Amino acid sequence: MGAVEKKLKEMEIDYVRATVEEGGIQVDQLFFHDPDGFMIEICNCDSLPVIPLVGEVARACSRVNLQIMQNQNQIKMVKHL
Repeated sequence: MGAVEKKLKEMEIDYVRATVEEGGIQVDQLFFHDPDGFMIEICNCDSLPVIPLVGEVARACSRVNLQIMQNQNQIKMVKHL
């Protein structure tokens, strides 16, 4: 987080720093806007525990799995023109 914050300062990008704590777990966050105006969040979310979903199979995120899911109509792609 320190390296990202340092780079944002060097690039003179305005940002907001926040810390969220819940259940004894602390997550640091940095928020800033990209040149198109979209808000970006950087966090040290690796400190969050991975909790499996009950009854759901967790799949790796990959182009192969995305293609399989698209073929099975499990997800629908929406294109905004």
